[in-house]
Parts: sequence; structure tokens; C-alpha cells
Amino acid sequence: MQTQDLTSLQHEAIVAGSSVYLFGPAGTGKTTALQRRLLRLLRDGEPAYTILTLVAEPEHRAAFLEVVHNAGLGPYADLNISRYDRLAQDMVALFWPLVAREAGFERPYVPPTFLSYDQAQILMWRIVTPLLAGGAFANLRLRPQQIVSQLLDTLNRAALNALSLEEAIDRQSRTWLGEPERRFQLDDAGAAARAFRKRCLANSLLDLSLTVEVFDTQLVRHPEFHRYFRERYRHLIVDNLEEQTPAGQNFVVGLMGETQTTAAAVDRYGGYKRFLSADPHGAEAMRNRFARVLTFDRSFVTSSDPAAVPIERLAAQVENHLMHTRQPTQGAEERILRLVGGRYRREMVANLAPVLHSLVYDEGVLPRDIAIIAPYMDGALRHMLTGALDEAGLPYRLLRRRSSPREEPRVRAWLTWLALAHPGWGVHPASYDVAEALTLSIHSLDPARAQLAAEHLYRPDGPELVATSQLSERVAERIGEDNVRLIEELHLWLAGNIHRDSIDVFLHRLFNELLTQPQFQPEPDLAGAAVLDWLMRSAARLRKSAPAMGLTTEAELGATFIEAVNQGLVTSNPPDWGEPPDPDGIVLSTIYAYLLAGEPVRVQVWLETAAQGWWDIPRQPLSNAFVLAQSRSPEMPWTIDEEFAVRNELLTRIVRGLTARCRDGVILASSDLDRRGVRQDGPLWRALEPLVRSRMVATG
Repeated sequence: MQTQDLTSLQHEAIVAGSSVYLFGPAGTGKTTALQRRLLRLLRDGEPAYTILTLVAEPEHRAAFLEVVHNAGLGPYADLNISRYDRLAQDMVALFWPLVAREAGFERPYVPPTFLSYDQAQILMWRIVTPLLAGGAFANLRLRPQQIVSQLLDTLNRAALNALSLEEAIDRQSRTWLGEPERRFQLDDAGAAARAFRKRCLANSLLDLSLTVEVFDTQLVRHPEFHRYFRERYRHLIVDNLEEQTPAGQNFVVGLMGETQTTAAAVDRYGGYKRFLSADPHGAEAMRNRFARVLTFDRSFVTSSDPAAVPIERLAAQVENHLMHTRQPTQGAEERILRLVGGRYRREMVANLAPVLHSLVYDEGVLPRDIAIIAPYMDGALRHMLTGALDEAGLPYRLLRRRSSPREEPRVRAWLTWLALAHPGWGVHPASYDVAEALTLSIHSLDPARAQLAAEHLYRPDGPELVATSQLSERVAERIGEDNVRLIEELHLWLAGNIHRDSIDVFLHRLFNELLTQPQFQPEPDLAGAAVLDWLMRSAARLRKSAPAMGLTTEAELGATFIEAVNQGLVTSNPPDWGEPPDPDGIVLSTIYAYLLAGEPVRVQVWLETAAQGWWDIPRQPLSNAFVLAQSRSPEMPWTIDEEFAVRNELLTRIVRGLTARCRDGVILASSDLDRRGVRQDGPLWRALEPLVRSRMVATG
């Protein structure tokens, strides 16, 4: 958007002095105004060192930096564009000697070790494992990895809501009205969380929760910190204030008194990070603290044709159904572009592919102007979608906020070779894992012959891949002479690299010295390289934190690393595991990943529209995000009525957010039965049903 294309309201936001609050739906130009405000400050001679910009997502930071770069104003290395949690970490590291003792660290003279989310899971896993062996969390139908993630969620939500850990533990137990057995499980969760925190305080380890708690309760209140901020930062810019947590919003309020100017943008209907303690209601309540409030209501995304039915009427239909409002919905069915069905998910996906093919090749819609949005994206659905799009000749790219690395076959394969090269670590891969690793490592080896090779050459009690000389002539012939030769080369390489290198160096050598050689992979293995890069970086980060986490030997480090991945460790902002994505391809995304990071498009596909998942909230018996909200009374029990109200509000906000990011309309794609064979009839489908009937009548 050029300067001459800006609206008068955006110009007001750019030049406003003191404090200004920008409020309106997504797509109305608020972020553009903040970006141009930043450029105006720099062009006016304001040193980049004095400007602090807070964003909600890593992608948003990149967008601000790109605007500055494209403006050609010169290098601005001192420009601080950061997320609240990252800023907290940087400030705690900088002011560590001032706060470590008061924050309760047993050895304040030991420098801090900051744990990534991956590493925090590993540390919590080491806390939880003996508790499980002792009978904790009895009768709780959760996988161990789910227990670990929910315990970390409780710690993080407590800190981000400016609650102490004890307050959070007490809230969870006090507000529970269900079966008494849950209270015992919550007591176990409290014990695990306390043990985790004790371990961190003893070893100067800081996960997200402890970093935020130290920043919020110690550093922000320290007079030296205030003097530092007052002397350095003169201007504050905050985008997506509704995605900030109460701790982040409290920080903004406190900093407003120190800076000369403050500009904050709030998306109406936003707050999609509620499960991560975002507080949209708190952001809207902050408007009274600003000298000026500018209301943005002109959408730059939806159609500018005055004769067209506003796409917001689709959202109004859903809101009327869920929230019992009475907003105009006339003509909303015109924004339903297609209806795609099928008895099973596979049929739905198969029927969707030709519709998308027609949009792209017959109607001229660019692939990047299409987004397929689903309430969940399990491996089977992702495989069906990507396969159907490949067959239809349509490029695509995945948006994922979190993923489990063990779902990527190459992660399992490279870790299998790591385990076999270090039998002393006590990690024993299954025969299936070895067969899969052979298939992915040797291009000419199909799964059937790889399984045959694993059955005859793998000794799980070792674990060991033995010499191919032990194969009978008949089995060797079935596997193939060339494949046997390559398996032997792999066996010799693994046997010759026992105990020689660190994990990251070993993986680098495995890939570059062996698996990328033409006899193993004639073509460049880009997906394998992406996996290798993630594994190496993850192992290197773990090595750096290992001493403070109690991992003193290479065997402990290696076994812990492999076990963490195999147990389902979840990584945030994961890499693209497969082939490099097409940046101009169709977007495949879950709801929240799209709302937080996806760009506006012409056409959205609401996949599995009848699924209950659109209305569901994560099942987290050990960590209730809404009970831990700072604004909620700690005495009020959590009831079914409140849960229904929360679900309805969230779905309303979701649909408002989606329609605000869509220009032409939506395709409703749904299957009669879900993946378990249960008939689907979710709240979103019921809300849209009158429009669906009208659309079907109109199209015959």
C-alpha cells in the first residue's frame, strides 16, 4: 500500500501524538498504519534505539522488518521488534544479577540457562517418569506426553496471567465440581509442577513460566529497570494487543507512563490465543487509558462492490445461532460458493480436488488465494489432502504452529541409526523402525524387501545391525545384490562410528558421508536435509543446557534425546519436514494457525464443516485455560453452562476472524461420518444449515 493509498484514518494514526488506540476487525488497515507510524518516526530522525515494537507472532515481526527494509532508510540493527516473551527473556538475561536472589534462585551467581519449549518438555518428562512409576495420575486417560504438556501449560498460564504457581494449583482444585477422583489427579499435577519449579530454581533454569514470572514480579518493579526503560525507549508500538496475555498487557500499561508516545492496535473478534492466556476482553478494556481512540471499519480484504452481499453476513448467521443475536443475514447464502460432500473423509477430499482444480484452471483463482482450513489436521487427513492436490496438479503449503517430530518418518529413521551406532545407550528400536530407516536411506529398497532385511539382519537385544554375510543365499537374492551391498556399507559405517562423535556431529556425518551419496540417494534429499538440520540444532541446544538439567554423560544425553522424540515431544514453529513448500501454493492449515499467521485469501474451504471440532476446546483435565484467566473469579466453580458459553463465544470469534480474511466466499466441505464412523452434525453446520438449504434450492 503506497502512502497515497492510505485512508484519512490511517494518516491520523500515523501522526497522532501521545497515545492512540486503533480498534476494528482484521483487514481494516490497523497494522499498516502502525508500520507506517514506525517509518514516520524513523524518517523524522527518531533513533531506532528508542523505539520498541511488540508483536504477537514471529511472522508479524518479519512483516515489520520487511517494511523498514523496503523503505530504504538504511540499516536499523538497534530497532527492537519483539514478542513479549522474547523481550522478557532478553531483559531477565540482561538484569540477572539484580533479580536472581530475590526471585528465589538457590545459586544466583550461576548465569541463567533458558529452556526452549522442547527442553522444558524433556525436563518435565524426567520429573513425571518416576511419579508415574509410583502410581501418580492413576486412571487418567492421557498419554504421558499429554500429561507433560498440560503440566507445562499450567505453569505457563499461571505466569502469563500474573498468578503464582500456588494460586494456579489452588484455582484448578477449588473450581472443579466433577468426579472426586480428578482432585487427586490435580494434586499429582500440583506436586509435579512444584518439583519442576524446584529443579529450575536449584539450577538457574528458566522455562517460559519462570522467565515471565521473574520479569513480571521482580524486574518490571525494580527501579533500575524503570530507569533503563525511561532512558532508552521513547516510543511504544503494540500490534494485536488482544493476543497479549494479562502479564503482557500489564507491562504495556506500565510502560505507557514511561514513553512519550504509545500506539496499540486491537482486532475486534480477535484473541485466538486464549488457550495461551491471551486476554481480548482486557485489551478492549484498555481503550480508556489512551488519549485517542480510532475505530477502523473499512475492510481492505472483503469485496468493495456495493452490490455484493457482505461476507460478514455469514458470520452474523453463526453468531445469531450461537449467541442469540439478531443481525442481518439476508443473502448470506450467496457467499457459499460450493457445497462438497462425501460419506467418508476420503470421498470428501476426492470430491474437493476437482472443485479446486476448476477454480484455479477454469476460473483463474491463484492457488495462493485459496486456503483450506480444518479444525484439526491429523496425519491421515494431511496425507489425503496432499495426495489429492498432487494428483490434481495443485501446489500447496502447510501452516503448522506445533507438530510432533516422531510423525516425520525421516526423524524416526535418522534416530534409529543414531541408536544402532550407540548400543550402550540402551535404546532398542523396533524391527519396523529399522525397516523404515532402510527404506528411506536406500532409494532402491522397497518396504517389503526392507522388512525382509530387518528380520534377518537386525538384533534388537543388541541393538545391532549385523553383517550381511549372515544372510542365506536365497534371502540375499530376494533382497537384491545392490541392496545387500548398500546395507553392508551402512552396517560398516555404523559399526565404525561408535562413541566417536557428539550427536549433532554424528548426524551431520551420517547424512553427508553416507546417505547423500549417489548410490544411496541419486537425487538430492531436500526433505532429509530439513530433518537433519532440525535434529542437529535441537541436539546442540540440548547439549548446551544438559549440565544444568542433570544430563552429565553423552549416553544420558543421547538416550534422553531419542526417548523424548519417541514419546511424542511437541516442537513449536516446526520446520517443513517434507519437500520444500511452494510459497504460492494453496494454504493447508488448522483454524488457529491460519487466524494467527495466514494471509487473507479470495476463497476459503471450511473443511469438515459438520465436525464437532469447530466447537470443541482442547480436553485438558490437568490445565483449564479459562479457570486460570486472571480476570476470572477464583471462587467461581467451572460449570457446564460456562463451558458452553465459552465454546459459543470462541466459535463466533473464529468465524468472524475467518470472514474478515476472505474476499469472495467459502466452500463448505464435509463428510457424513468422521474418522471413527460417527455421524457428524456439529454446531457450525447447524448454524449454517438454513443457508445451505437456500443455496441448494438456488442451484437446483
